[in-house]
Amino acid sequence: MNAAADFQKLSVSPEVRGVGSRYAETIARLHGAGYKLLPLGDGPDGKKPLVANWSGARGCSVATCLSLMGKAESQMYGIRLDGLVVVDCDTDNAATRDYVEQHFGLSPVMTRTSRGVHYWFRAGFYVPPKVRLPDISIDFKTGAGSFVVGPDSVRPDTGQSYEAAGAPLGFAARLPIFQATPPQWQPGSKRAEVGKRDRHLFRRGIELALVADSEAEVFDELCLLRDLECDNPESVSNAEIRAKARWAWRNRDRLYVWGGRNSTFATNRTATAALAAHKNGDDAALLYMVLNGMHGHRPGKLFTVVAQGLIDKGHLPLQSKSRIYRDVLVLVAVGLLQVVRRGRRSQKEPNVYRLCLPDQSEKEEV
Repeated sequence: MNAAADFQKLSVSPEVRGVGSRYAETIARLHGAGYKLLPLGDGPDGKKPLVANWSGARGCSVATCLSLMGKAESQMYGIRLDGLVVVDCDTDNAATRDYVEQHFGLSPVMTRTSRGVHYWFRAGFYVPPKVRLPDISIDFKTGAGSFVVGPDSVRPDTGQSYEAAGAPLGFAARLPIFQATPPQWQPGSKRAEVGKRDRHLFRRGIELALVADSEAEVFDELCLLRDLECDNPESVSNAEIRAKARWAWRNRDRLYVWGGRNSTFATNRTATAALAAHKNGDDAALLYMVLNGMHGHRPGKLFTVVAQGLIDKGHLPLQSKSRIYRDVLVLVAVGLLQVVRRGRRSQKEPNVYRLCLPDQSEKEEV
């Protein structure tokens, strides 16, 4: 039995049926299929969430979603993209469809938007940058901090409905996996020179570890890349390659290998306990998660915290600058952030920090 048929069998409660709107039944079925929902309705196009700080909150229940939408007289809701990728095509033409099919494969699950089409996938390990070519405009939306407008929503400004253009959105586990490929070395490109091969092969090992099924597969592929991409490859022994493959694979298992937004990072229980013990720790936890995700894969890395930059780049889009800087002080107070060098306010120079644990935060500033 296919996913669409299974999906249609999900029960819809009588109170939802009583709402009498197609989007209400769709919301109920999607919630039953495991999607995290987000009521929308603010703004002229109705795309702004009706829930504050939604990226750090759980998904809304069907009742909450419909209640908030009803109060706002909205017929718009969103689907959060934790574990999902939506290929957002703002150009709906043959060139765009051919580009998507050639580079990522076409998903049978599509939603027609006001400007183009959404193609739905399960997240893979790599999401490429946006595509801007003549007659082709494609964005990629993914992660728990992103959402797209759900099917059967109705825009308040145009009255246009987000209709299913292919198979209806069903169980997420049945969606095809997004198959984007990272940029690869091309024949004729400059080979890694002697003195730079070690770093090059370590980086290649990390890329392979994110997609391989075993350490042996990382080793085999890394041997091929050594021969293809390195000068004087015969001077790099198989033993060296095996050591790099083992390092990459073990660090992947330990969650130390970073692969962008689709990677996993670990949080030390000491950090959780430190935040739980502070009265503002629940608020600061979101900032800590962002900083740990950005910098935690490189122990000891120095960085600055510029609130406006975190907002503009979409890391904390719904936070105020004052809130972010207050949370920085909380992280310093509980010992999860160390001030390495203090900036000079007169020159608008920010402080320099590094992540740490409470028992490591007593080191002197430099």
